[in-house]
Amino acid sequence: MLAESNIATIGMAGSASEVFRGILPLRCLVCWWWPSCICFWCLPAAADPCRGRPGLVASLVYLGTLASVAVLGITSFVAVIRFGTLGGWWLFIHMFGAGVFTFVLPVLALTWCEANRFGRPPQPAGSEGQVPPSRFLRLAKSMFWVILVAGLIVIGTMILSMLPVFGTDCLQLLLDIHRYAGLVVVAATVLHLYAALLPRIGVS
Repeated sequence: MLAESNIATIGMAGSASEVFRGILPLRCLVCWWWPSCICFWCLPAAADPCRGRPGLVASLVYLGTLASVAVLGITSFVAVIRFGTLGGWWLFIHMFGAGVFTFVLPVLALTWCEANRFGRPPQPAGSEGQVPPSRFLRLAKSMFWVILVAGLIVIGTMILSMLPVFGTDCLQLLLDIHRYAGLVVVAATVLHLYAALLPRIGVS
């Protein structure tokens, strides 16, 4: 009786695993599609082009990105330093932060790409006829695009590793790429925050 119950449980688990693998690509597409649809409607109100300042939506997206990157960086660094590997509750919290990061990254691209575009025309002149300084320094703009590219690599490597396509060696390679790309995301986020705050303290 116990053996039959164990076999049934294993069979159910295997079926659930197959179902999960089957719907994973669709879930990934949804994760990227519906935030894009939301931003299509919210993007006109995300920033005030006359003032050149971010709106509420853009500010919340940026804060969400900072929070998710902080969670991912802290959980991975602390777990690896203390235990040598990422597992247990540290992995659970890391996966939660990864879900948030997967959601906010495409929204970040849609709401902030124009402000970080190289060669952007000057902002409208102020009341005294002077053109105000750009909100972003060149370093901040560069780090923004590094965050997007490295973030896509971070997300893509984990999505590929969940598919029953690669062998052990390829999975290990994907994990290594994921680690180094994640490190780049954390470093670029810190540099971007630092460079974006410089104009606020009078450094242009």
